[in-house]
Amino acid sequence: MPVFEYKALNAKGKSANGVIDADTARDAREKLRNQKIYVTEIAEVRGSTTKREVVKDELGRKKVVVSSELPKIVQYTGTLAIIAAGVMLLQLVLDWRNQPEGLVEGEAAEGVMTAVDVAVRIISAIATGMFGYVILKGRSWALIVTAMFAALEGIGPMMALVSENDYLMGLFALVYGSLGAMCILSMARMKDTGASEGNDKVQSLSEVSAFTRQLAVLLHSGIPLAQGLAACIEQAESQGMQKTLRHLREQVTQGTDFANALETCPGYFNSLYVNMVRAGQASGQLDDVLSRIAEYLSNQNRIRNKVINAMMYPAIMLSVGTLVVILLMTFVVPNITEILIAQNVPLPLPTQILILISTFMSTYWEILIKGPLIGMFFFQGALQQDKFRIKFDRFKLKVPLFGDLLRKTAVSRFAITFAVLLRSGMPALEALRIVKKIVGNRAMQEVIEGIHDSIVEGTDISTPIKKSGIFPPVVGYMVAVGEQTGELEQLLERIAVSYNEEIDISIQRMTGLIEPIMIVLMAVVVGGIVAAVIIPLLQMSTGGMG
Repeated sequence: MPVFEYKALNAKGKSANGVIDADTARDAREKLRNQKIYVTEIAEVRGSTTKREVVKDELGRKKVVVSSELPKIVQYTGTLAIIAAGVMLLQLVLDWRNQPEGLVEGEAAEGVMTAVDVAVRIISAIATGMFGYVILKGRSWALIVTAMFAALEGIGPMMALVSENDYLMGLFALVYGSLGAMCILSMARMKDTGASEGNDKVQSLSEVSAFTRQLAVLLHSGIPLAQGLAACIEQAESQGMQKTLRHLREQVTQGTDFANALETCPGYFNSLYVNMVRAGQASGQLDDVLSRIAEYLSNQNRIRNKVINAMMYPAIMLSVGTLVVILLMTFVVPNITEILIAQNVPLPLPTQILILISTFMSTYWEILIKGPLIGMFFFQGALQQDKFRIKFDRFKLKVPLFGDLLRKTAVSRFAITFAVLLRSGMPALEALRIVKKIVGNRAMQEVIEGIHDSIVEGTDISTPIKKSGIFPPVVGYMVAVGEQTGELEQLLERIAVSYNEEIDISIQRMTGLIEPIMIVLMAVVVGGIVAAVIIPLLQMSTGGMG
């Protein structure tokens, strides 16, 4: 989510400045105006390191603010990654100077570095430095990639330390090991502060849904909010949820508004949850609103589990198939080809290609691992650009098999979220701002922005939906009917129910097609490898019999 730096005047006419996260500058002004802060200057802060953190105000009450600084551990990790890049280059220079010289029987001696080796290590060092730079920009995904890079780079120095007592290499291993450990600590810290680039997702839908339902029942029975929270603490299963609920009870006991207290726990309660609770408090129907939230979260959790379960089988098949191919190419094929070469058996073209691939995989295995990681780095960087992100999200909706499922899931999420917010008494403009954060697709977010602008201009909701090319036409017509009859919430709920049923059908169709495709693909790959090995063996056997 964009972050804006502002200068303003507060209600007492005194100067005020700071940073705030919002989708647009207009939204930022409106947020600040609601806090009785009147903006004089505002500008988006691009490329800055930002995070959410919980701070205490003058009265000791906790609240969530957007800070322009990252946690210290994250800053140290980014700096260490840049230092590690220099260490990698230093290690390359030392290895180059210590490599054996000359040829043995016309071939390069073992341990001699090739041009490809040097290029890979230079690219790896540059990539590690770039990862550190991105970490310092507050991108949490770079921590995962850097941790994997550190683990790969630390293998060689650690083996040199153990086998040769090379303490210089041990120092290098210490640098890489420290970098990996700090990446893990930084990921935990970024998660605690909610600093995942404006992520507005609930960490555990099942836990939050169960807590919300329990609290709704307790409040409906006439139990005070603080006592209800105390009862829910005993029912919470995870320590993280218990800690969060104790914090909420403490805040409510001190007189903090419940919605404001929820804002201090962004990992468990997103903006939709907080704003619905605020609307429920204003209308005096908090228990009913909590029941709607619990039903909504439970439904979203059910849909997510269906999608995950649908993808589980293909993921397992792909992982097993990849592992089998790697084992065949790195262990089985080289041993068999040595026998064939020793027997001077003429090798057919498929076998020669197989030997080349096997040699490349065993010699340059680092490229096969680091290449995708570096590719992920550039891809994630491209996703930060709005134009590329919109095109990519549009492309995802058109991908065979998966695109239809993603589209229906996004439409269902939009319809049910919008309906729940409207039923809770929230104005349409505010509801759309929240829905935009929930749908999870930038192309669809652009359509929702168009809907928002249409309402501001006094036109209807259905027209931007019909013209979007993202929403199916039937959704636009049903929304139009809902607007004309004054039953928009009911029509949106029917859309959600209808698309939930279609999601089930799409999942069954997708799994039914993926299973045979994966089986055939694995059979072709593994069968091709086996055939390339067996053909020369059969030729050798036939020649021996002749």
